[in-house]
Amino acid sequence: MQVRGSTRRPDGRRERGRARRTELLIATLAVIERDGVAGVSHRAVAAEAGVSLASTTYHFASLDELLVAALTWAAEDLAAELQERVSELGARPADELARLIEHCLVYRRGRTLAEYELYLLAARRPALREAAAAWLEPLTQIARSFTSDPHKASLLVAALDGILLQALIGAREFDRADFHALLAVLR
Repeated sequence: MQVRGSTRRPDGRRERGRARRTELLIATLAVIERDGVAGVSHRAVAAEAGVSLASTTYHFASLDELLVAALTWAAEDLAAELQERVSELGARPADELARLIEHCLVYRRGRTLAEYELYLLAARRPALREAAAAWLEPLTQIARSFTSDPHKASLLVAALDGILLQALIGAREFDRADFHALLAVLR
């Protein structure tokens, strides 16, 4: 009970709850990196995070809820990373975007693969579709810096998706020259 005029101090439970949710989402992506979406269970995520099974089911009642939250969190994390890179875009934004794509394919390949697996799961699970659309938004915003035509920006995102997917499955090597040629066609 709060006494009039007193200030109530936060007890930290909400912040600890947010931190635990984030730990569980990171653990979910780690499970997907290692075992694919088929390997995701409350038990597997709890083991990966080093927490009790009850903790995962408390924060995420169903697997769909967990997967939607993981994809949404990954989209927000990607947006933050892209925003940071956009602020660093100098005279050569195409080079910076090419470096980002290369970074996704080389240095964080497993994470990128996990995110794409969740993204593609939206084709079968309607609950993931809104989160999948949100995952495209940060890339679309950056694409708009290369063209004033919204249709061309959308095509650039689709082409980047194709390049990333093909590189992830080993069907093609990522080549910066191809990337620059793609931008030239879409301008």
